[in-house]
Amino acid sequence: MRTKNSPIRVLWFVNTPFPAVNKRLGKKESLGTGWWMKTTMNAMANCEMIGKIGIVWASNEIREFERFEEDNSIYYLVPDHPLPARKKSKLSRVWSRLNGIINMVKPYSYQKELAYCVRAVRDFKPDLIHVWGTENFYGLISDIIDVPVLVKFQGLISVIKDDVWGDVKWRHRFLMPNEALYQIDITKRSKNEIKIIKQNKYFEGRTLWDYSHLREHNISAQYYDVPEIMRPSFYESRWSIDGVNRHSVYMTARSMPAKGVPCLIKAIGIVRKYVPDVQLRIGGHITDKGYGKYIRSMVSDMGLDDCVAFLGPVTENEIINELLNAHVYVLSSYIENSCNSLIEAELVGVPCVASYVGGIPSLINDLKTGLFFQKGDSAALAMAIRRIFDDDALALRLSEEARKFSLERFNGNRVINGILSAYRDILDRENHERSVQ
Repeated sequence: MRTKNSPIRVLWFVNTPFPAVNKRLGKKESLGTGWWMKTTMNAMANCEMIGKIGIVWASNEIREFERFEEDNSIYYLVPDHPLPARKKSKLSRVWSRLNGIINMVKPYSYQKELAYCVRAVRDFKPDLIHVWGTENFYGLISDIIDVPVLVKFQGLISVIKDDVWGDVKWRHRFLMPNEALYQIDITKRSKNEIKIIKQNKYFEGRTLWDYSHLREHNISAQYYDVPEIMRPSFYESRWSIDGVNRHSVYMTARSMPAKGVPCLIKAIGIVRKYVPDVQLRIGGHITDKGYGKYIRSMVSDMGLDDCVAFLGPVTENEIINELLNAHVYVLSSYIENSCNSLIEAELVGVPCVASYVGGIPSLINDLKTGLFFQKGDSAALAMAIRRIFDDDALALRLSEEARKFSLERFNGNRVINGILSAYRDILDRENHERSVQ
């Protein structure tokens, strides 16, 4: 039995493969995916309060439950209604795709997956479980184990599902099957998310928005306000107006309509009437199919090919270089909780313009640390960009205040202490409950 001051064994349930898992599976490390959890794990590795961290990852890429050890951590791989093994034949790829669609739309209880998770819990014997995200089924485990569970809010798919399509009209959606399947998927999974929010006792969040939606469904849960750690290089880099490419705009996005890229493209078209040399650089994986094809066609149709660049997947160093060179960073999303790419821009000190949605008001103070516009309003976005282009004093003030705010809010020691404080408080509460029973 764990004593009050003994190190804590904590088992993390994560929604992205860690480097050790990628190595085990022979996969390349994906860019920009789940690095905040990996950064946090590295920072916690030497904390005296932490005895050992275990990692559980479920995926349809996994076909058998597996346990292995790497770098003083124990990893558990869980099959998540796996797809058939892919082979080179076209028929097998089609069959795999059909199975994926069937799994996406049919009712599913996750009994097998939860049984594997319980197996991991019994093997690791944690004092506490930390579930990173409500999007997966992990949080349902609290109903079948006697171990305290802390659930971290990342996105909230039960809310996000209503803004999945952003500003894409119905007539275009029929040409975006992957995006349509994504909406079907998260709409289905959102029912589990609501169940997770209702049945758990402890939650970790980072914005007034996620706190508000917790209170919509669960009035008695304990909430811990803990932001995330960014990658160290973003704390160390510093934007200077003397080094920027004047009239350049940068954003990081994926092929998701909710990111609102068309709104920004339209805004650039407006800005160009007044600032002919404006440049937009978009980092991230934008496909040449579906939604990706749609926005690429929009650029061409508007005659903006010479001023809009799609950079593709970008590395950490490439993002920093883009931010240091940008005159303005833009977040044009229709919904976000706490957008890490925006936080990175604030840490570096790039003047930021963002849509007033979700948890973003917890990251920006309008006219002080950034400028807001209403989602989908390309004219207002264009004006906000022009204000920064035309006013160096405003750009410098936004840069200084945003960097000051973000360096304090996302300080690594503060974040780690917040997580450890939550762990300690949860275990104390659980011990107290047992003592009075």
